[in-house]
Amino acid sequence: MKKGFSILILLIIPTVCFSQINFGIKGGMAFGYDGNLKNLVTDIKESHAKNNIGWHMGAYSRIHFLNWFLQPEIYFSSMKTDFNSFSQGDFTAHSNRLDIPVLVGHKFLGIGRIYAGPVFSTSLNEGISLKGIKKTKTDDFSLAGQVGTGLDISSFTFDVRYEFGFNDNETKFINKHSGQQFQLEKKQNSLILSIGYKF
Repeated sequence: MKKGFSILILLIIPTVCFSQINFGIKGGMAFGYDGNLKNLVTDIKESHAKNNIGWHMGAYSRIHFLNWFLQPEIYFSSMKTDFNSFSQGDFTAHSNRLDIPVLVGHKFLGIGRIYAGPVFSTSLNEGISLKGIKKTKTDDFSLAGQVGTGLDISSFTFDVRYEFGFNDNETKFINKHSGQQFQLEKKQNSLILSIGYKF
């Protein structure tokens, strides 16, 4: 037991000593968030998301080992999506969440990076721009994946990544006047552009 523990320590020490850790801040835009409006009475999809655009801002760390790196991130993201349905009319859905990607990547040519990993998200707020509407239920947690590439130029980082949801996030609403129930079904499918600064 003691011998095995000693061997583990001897393996960890060189890894820590020869690793480099960076910290930084990042922000950017997201495009193409996927979503549908569904009438719960008729079970029919009435409208698809359009004019969807969002932004994000947060921080990251990057742990280097040889040409590989581990990059955990945490950031606040917000998305605006327009819908047009025959039952509710035109309205805008707003979604705020906290995202925690954990990415593993490989460096190449000195400045390039490719990476992939899961994204754990929690919903902070869901709302729509309609009066007399009450939210009845929302999915608090979701899981997605990200794949992307980036460049490091001096202290600046530039990234292009695609995020794809593994499951639909559902938020249910009810019209307090008519009693009509409907549901927003969303999936984290979007193109994400970001710029960061590492310290």
